[in-house]
Amino acid sequence: MRLPEKLIERIADRIIKELCDAEKLVEPEDPYAFRKKIIAVFKDAEEQERLLDEKTKEILKEKLEVLEETSLDYRTAYKTVRSKLAEEMNIHTSRRERMNQIAHRIKDIIMEDPTVEIYEDPATIRNRIRQILMEAVKEEEEIDKEVRERIRSYSKRIVEGTPEWNHLYKRIYEDALKRRGLL
Repeated sequence: MRLPEKLIERIADRIIKELCDAEKLVEPEDPYAFRKKIIAVFKDAEEQERLLDEKTKEILKEKLEVLEETSLDYRTAYKTVRSKLAEEMNIHTSRRERMNQIAHRIKDIIMEDPTVEIYEDPATIRNRIRQILMEAVKEEEEIDKEVRERIRSYSKRIVEGTPEWNHLYKRIYEDALKRRGLL
């Protein structure tokens, strides 16, 4: 799950606002440094997913002959291999589960950071972070749905996963983010 940087920053700002200002669940000595740590969690998650995709492509490249011999669809093989690798690397691939994983990591950072004063139990903190992240996922899913519908509405059928589809998806996705003030 790759989120645009502006959206990640907006999520981090909202976490800080909700946890520190609105509900006073935690209080960091340096909110700016705390914000950077939250953003780093997202960047780390993004890097893990990039490595997952890279390893998946490497495995499929090595097994290209097998794919051709068995007439197995590349996309199906990609999804299968990626799913198996994700399980081995302990990376959830569903958006909601991935955000739950990230919420847990942010909670862990808060609990381990000696510069953050904690006023509430860890479960409450994680649940609040999870709620904020789920709202962000819902918004991202709405944007994704809007983009896919626009691509389907084209008179020319564009197959998902092709370079043309990927380019079009990225362009329309960025337009949707701009319209919502997220980019």
